[in-house]
Amino acid sequence: MRLAAAVALILLLLCGTAWCEVHPIDAEIEECMNKDPSTQGTIQCANMGKKKWDGELNRVYNELMKLLPKEGQGGLRTAQRAWIPWRESEFKLLGAVYLTIYNNLDGGTMWLVANAIAEMEVVRGRTLELLGYISELKKGKPSFNGTYPAAQTKEQLDAALKVKSESTRLGKAFGANGEVIAKEALDSWEDFRNREAAFQTVFYGKKGDRGFPLHSRMLMNVERVKKLQGLYEDLRTGGLKEDGPEKKGKENAGGKEPFKGDRTLYQPSEGTCDFGAYIIDPDPKGANVRDAPNGKLVRTLPWQPDDPALIMVTVTGFKGKWLSVVLHDGTKGWIFSELVGMSLRNYAPGAVAVLRTRPEENAPAVGDIFGDEEVTVLGGEGKWALVQYRHPRGHVLTGWLEPEKQCDNPYTTCP
Repeated sequence: MRLAAAVALILLLLCGTAWCEVHPIDAEIEECMNKDPSTQGTIQCANMGKKKWDGELNRVYNELMKLLPKEGQGGLRTAQRAWIPWRESEFKLLGAVYLTIYNNLDGGTMWLVANAIAEMEVVRGRTLELLGYISELKKGKPSFNGTYPAAQTKEQLDAALKVKSESTRLGKAFGANGEVIAKEALDSWEDFRNREAAFQTVFYGKKGDRGFPLHSRMLMNVERVKKLQGLYEDLRTGGLKEDGPEKKGKENAGGKEPFKGDRTLYQPSEGTCDFGAYIIDPDPKGANVRDAPNGKLVRTLPWQPDDPALIMVTVTGFKGKWLSVVLHDGTKGWIFSELVGMSLRNYAPGAVAVLRTRPEENAPAVGDIFGDEEVTVLGGEGKWALVQYRHPRGHVLTGWLEPEKQCDNPYTTCP
């Protein structure tokens, strides 16, 4: 997923409920993501947000309990106790969906971001629901102003059946245990839905009104169907084919067989390569070029921090932590790898560079880097560079960078 799509996904998830208000926690999460928009950074912000919303949920729940009459307190307590097991089963369902996409060859690390944000939204959504009840109580006696039929209707039955059918379809679309996971989520959600409708019946003073809880459940069913359909569409976006996962004997989703190979980083101890880079040595004494790893000094390249004319080199191989290079005048030598770097060709809005586990286009992703950042060269294989990115906030990504994203001189040749 590209950055623009990722931002759209984040906004969709954050405003995916009926309550899409500006809340201080939302602002804090947005600020966090703006400071570190990398995959790992965004996931950390979402996880932080989930904890913040969990704390806010506890506070809001206690506030609402104090405002409710005794019967309302009992109804809320029962509903909230049913929400907790549903939350856990929903986390399990979300993880199964998004890991199915991630484990497919077409999946990227942004699906891990989607998973983290979706989990946060489960807690956020419930918190905002309770805040809505508090707001109604503070405005006066709550009253439900909508109209609804006095008896059960075909529309209500269809909505309930649609939840079951969409849940079943989703469960069949991923993994050998998909149907079991989806069924657990369905059962726990239906229990929560029923208890929440019972609480709303007391909250709005509708006791004895047979039509109201039926209508309340239908409204929740409609929203649940939208959620399940959204998850199924995510699976399709991630590579699912309509007839693929539902074929008998097929255990995993996707138009292709899911990736089952090694996701560990391929990092050989030596190799040959051919790409451009430049010197990033911060030492005022300059960067030393030697005739072999830890060998005799051949030349010391000048330190020129304020000069945009970077000292460019061609990297031809590596051994351990040393790179073999060719200088601009044809001199060959070895430079310690931490002194050599390159920039990323991420100049277009929304551009992202993907670091991979191996020097192959379809290899699993290690992580995404946004913006024209600088990376350190550790080695390479052919035109692919093995690089390391250190984010200002501390985390490190190491992986293989494709030739099209490499820039050996950001001031002149690459823009």
